[in-house]
Amino acid sequence: MISSKVQELAGSFTRAEKKLVQAIFERPQVAALGTATELAQGVEVHEAAVTRLVRKLGFENYSSFRSAMQSEFIPSQEPAIRMGNSLARASDGSLLSSLVAQEITALSLIENHIGMALINEIASELMQASRIFLFGRGNAETLSLLMLKRLRRFGKDTIQLSGDPRELAEQALSFRPADIVLIFAFRRAPRGYAPLVESIREAKARSLVISGASGALLSPVPDRLMNVPRSGEQDAFQTLTVPMTICNAIILAAGAQHKEESLRMLDRLGTLIRRFE
Repeated sequence: MISSKVQELAGSFTRAEKKLVQAIFERPQVAALGTATELAQGVEVHEAAVTRLVRKLGFENYSSFRSAMQSEFIPSQEPAIRMGNSLARASDGSLLSSLVAQEITALSLIENHIGMALINEIASELMQASRIFLFGRGNAETLSLLMLKRLRRFGKDTIQLSGDPRELAEQALSFRPADIVLIFAFRRAPRGYAPLVESIREAKARSLVISGASGALLSPVPDRLMNVPRSGEQDAFQTLTVPMTICNAIILAAGAQHKEESLRMLDRLGTLIRRFE
């Protein structure tokens, strides 16, 4: 898959190539149906940069790359694109209608990038981990705290990573091989990402990243990556609906895999809540 190849080469891309990769994942129909010239002009780079990127990804020319894009993205995207366009045309032009249309389109494309098999694998890894650390900066911290609370309801030992570089270093000192660190990274790698992943590797723990379209460009590459485009333009307002849906799917999958234990823990939680209230 093109996305897998991009992830393998993430650390070797030039600045122009990174801009092209972001455009390809955010608007795959442009790359799959347009020309190399149109793709280059869309991100304001020279057409030669497109040629170099295509060859780096293992394609002889842009034509073969475009065919691969069509096979990987277009068949399942067209219905969603049509749905989004229809909803937009049917609306009264209000901000709310536009936002709803964008969210529906973005949500309908999730399975183009990840499937239920990966969701189940991630859920299983989290439930088997000795401890789960969570890390998110800015808006991503909202999702980090959400997962912290929900994983604790399963009785998991969960820790929020936060603070300045010194505080992060102190927290990373305790990483152990059976731990997992769940990281949220949108738009660009959050401050502290690279040393955090390096520390996880040194401790022989595992890193899991949930990101937007630019996740394929993360370096160092995490052990697990779930990169799915969010709604909205990359340089404008983007919502957390898509990554929150992925988080909800992981929690539900974890509950289904450990149904009896999960219900027992939730029942125990209910008893404790009544006690504290």
